[in-house]
Amino acid sequence: MRPINLILFSCIIIGSLSSCKNKQVASADKNPSTASALTEKERLDFEVLFFDAEKEKLLGNFSQAQTKFQQAIRIDPRAAAAHFELSQVYLQTGNKDLAEISGKNAVRFDEKNKWYKLALADIYARNDKYAEVVPLMESLHKKEPNNEDYLYGLGAALVQTGKFDEAAKVYNKLEALVGINEELILQKKNLYMRLGKTDKAIAEINRLMAAFPEEVGYRGFLAEIYEATNQPEKALAEYNEILRLDPENPNVRFSLAEYYRSQGDKEKSYQELKKAFANPESSLELKMQVLSSYFEITAQYPELKYQAMELCRELVAAHPEEPQGHAVYGDFLLREDKLNEAREQYMLVLAADKSRYNVWNQILLIDSELKNYQSMFDLSKEAIELFPYQPSLFLYNGIAAMQLKQYDKAIESLKGGADVTIGNSALSSQFYASMGDSYNSMTKFRESNDAYEKALKYDAANTYVLNNYAYYLSLRKENLPRAKELSEKCNELQPGNASFQDTYAWILFQMNDLENASIWIDKAIENGGIRSGTIMEHKGDILIKQGKTTDALDFWNRAKELGGTSDKLEQKISQKKYSE
Repeated sequence: MRPINLILFSCIIIGSLSSCKNKQVASADKNPSTASALTEKERLDFEVLFFDAEKEKLLGNFSQAQTKFQQAIRIDPRAAAAHFELSQVYLQTGNKDLAEISGKNAVRFDEKNKWYKLALADIYARNDKYAEVVPLMESLHKKEPNNEDYLYGLGAALVQTGKFDEAAKVYNKLEALVGINEELILQKKNLYMRLGKTDKAIAEINRLMAAFPEEVGYRGFLAEIYEATNQPEKALAEYNEILRLDPENPNVRFSLAEYYRSQGDKEKSYQELKKAFANPESSLELKMQVLSSYFEITAQYPELKYQAMELCRELVAAHPEEPQGHAVYGDFLLREDKLNEAREQYMLVLAADKSRYNVWNQILLIDSELKNYQSMFDLSKEAIELFPYQPSLFLYNGIAAMQLKQYDKAIESLKGGADVTIGNSALSSQFYASMGDSYNSMTKFRESNDAYEKALKYDAANTYVLNNYAYYLSLRKENLPRAKELSEKCNELQPGNASFQDTYAWILFQMNDLENASIWIDKAIENGGIRSGTIMEHKGDILIKQGKTTDALDFWNRAKELGGTSDKLEQKISQKKYSE
């Protein structure tokens, strides 16, 4: 059974010309020159240029082809074949206006060549000049009145120019040639509806139903007409008749869902959708369209999220082998932060089709969020083999390796990603930032510094780099003025960030500027640092240096409770003094 209530046949001239039943390609004459007024030398020069141009065109060297065709035309301005070929070159290079001029010249100098006329009609259509297409198709039809393709093209052009009555007459002629078929009947139905001739539109559908009585779904087109003309009872009667004649009709439920929606009965509309989704025979394409709509509207209407999820479950149950169903279900789950469930759906997609890069990316993103670093490493490695020029995959792999403390592998992957990153400074900066972190963990401090500096060359405003680089310099008490400069800039770019304020405070501490270190650590605490063991420990470090032992111990003990502190904290508490 064919789907009902789908977008109907729409014939546009480009499609008509490119899908002719008698597929032939317009080509230049064997003798491309008019030759009559040319000397022998001119004729030979013309032919050399023409065939050289053809060769360049075939090789895709359109600029060279254009030049040579133009030179050939200067020798023989009336050479229709050269004008035609030049028009096709212009099309290839996107110059539709010049293509039109050359196409008109080809027809002017060889009016009998039908291929030149078809090509010109195509150019006119590309330029939205459908009124110019009409006389061309009429002339072709006059020469070959039984050529269906010319009638299709003519009818399409008339539709595009709003001449619906004339288009209907053309489709009647076409029907006389090819017999009753769905395409033509539906096209005529659409034309009559545009003309306000509802009775004629109904008559056309009745003719279609009489010709193909086994296709009960055609009643859906009658229902469409009744809905469009504000006759909902008649529309519902047609849908019910379809169900009576064909209870398992796979797609009538979609039509009923839309019908009830238009009548304001949201619950009945949803129930019909559920029935459609549960039917494995109903259109998968329509189901995906419905879910796409849900994805958009549930952001505004959260109460519909339950419906969307339920429809997704029906979809994957009805089409367990279809990867796109699992993909869209995964998208819904991911948006609701149901990471494990989303990952499960995405993995089912890859089990059926590993060519979906976006799905790989989603799984790796989820693994990163869930801290599934071993899986993230293994899957990104596999994905890189499939998509060796996708930089993000190298970044996932490198970060996973860092988390697994496999720093050599991290460096290798990060370098590979940097090599394939072209034109994306922010991403390049990220690669070198991660290299800086890895080298630092390997105690290769010179390489770490070089990587951070390179990261800043790509993106001087990368706050991640500014902060980490500054912090690691301060920990090593290395080049503290540079560390201070970096941290200052970081806090200027992103004020109010507790971690960045803590870094600046720590650098000032290392520079023995305790007064300002105290000011900045307090800022960090005010902006959420009270929940950070590291920041609370640093506050204690500053206080002990200021001689405020009791207060320092209080902050160190609070840091101990929070965790995430240095391995010297216990020693500091027990000895009541600062220890590096």
